[in-house]
Amino acid sequence: MNRALQTLHAMAVGLLVALATFAVQADVQRIVLANGDVYEGEVVAGARTGQGEYVWADGHRYEGDFVNNRMQGEGSYHWPDGRTYTGSFVADRREGNGVLRSPNGDVYTGEFAQNQMHGQGTFVWANKDRYEGAFLDGKRTGQGKFQWFTGERYEGAFVDGVQQGEGVFEWLDGRRFSGTFESGAKSGHGVFRWPNGNRYTGEFAADERSGLGIFYWRDGTVYQGHFANNRMQGYGVKRQPDGTKELQHWHEGALVLNRLLVEQQRCTLVIEQRNWMFEGAECVNGLAHGQGLAASLDGELVIVDGQFVVGKLVRGEVQVLTPGEM
Repeated sequence: MNRALQTLHAMAVGLLVALATFAVQADVQRIVLANGDVYEGEVVAGARTGQGEYVWADGHRYEGDFVNNRMQGEGSYHWPDGRTYTGSFVADRREGNGVLRSPNGDVYTGEFAQNQMHGQGTFVWANKDRYEGAFLDGKRTGQGKFQWFTGERYEGAFVDGVQQGEGVFEWLDGRRFSGTFESGAKSGHGVFRWPNGNRYTGEFAADERSGLGIFYWRDGTVYQGHFANNRMQGYGVKRQPDGTKELQHWHEGALVLNRLLVEQQRCTLVIEQRNWMFEGAECVNGLAHGQGLAASLDGELVIVDGQFVVGKLVRGEVQVLTPGEM
């Protein structure tokens, strides 16, 4: 039997017990226990059953329904530190729907199980941050929506109170990220959009554009290649709005190589049914030969410091410039 069914069963049993016991006349009594606890309320057959108030010697206090000496039904629980809970109880535990308030102004409204926030609920912090969604064993885990008092919003998956998994984050200025989060940071594949129309699609790591990606400018310019620290890093291809392509190499924010991506007629190169541009010192019979740099004319692949023999690649790593390729 799952937790929800267990809760419903316990509540039903409690109700039946309460109905049966109230067939006997309830007395209102004030009972002082040897440990200093005090109960004042209804008693049936020597047991606290009905409406009553229980005050512990250490300052905790409960007002509400009792069944057979246990908090059962609706009631309010008060801690010495100022916290209060108002809602359902089953067998002395917060179980069902209720409201938990902290003296600092934080408020949780929703489902409880075994004394913890569990199920669907809403948590509003004193500073007006707000979370609506799933809770598991007292923590934000599952699908939910979080809105900061500053205006930022996140909707998606949570684990132990932080963004983890697929989600969408929106900034007040119109920026928007949709993709994967890890430990609260953008990580994995995602799409980042700016309010001016620019867009990046690709890989992220530690909250930054990192790995393979494609950057789209609003004027139609497109760059695809490697990124690191939120900027182009390594090799990539930029395509201008008129269709012109340029092979580029970036290092720490500086453009160190920019070549027009066109086939060199004196040194042709075909690999895996793709036409390539080759830059090298040698050519044999109009074919790429020796050591050099090559890039596919579609802008999707590059070979750095490759070794070629009469148009054949014999050594060198093929780098992918487009996410999802190869």
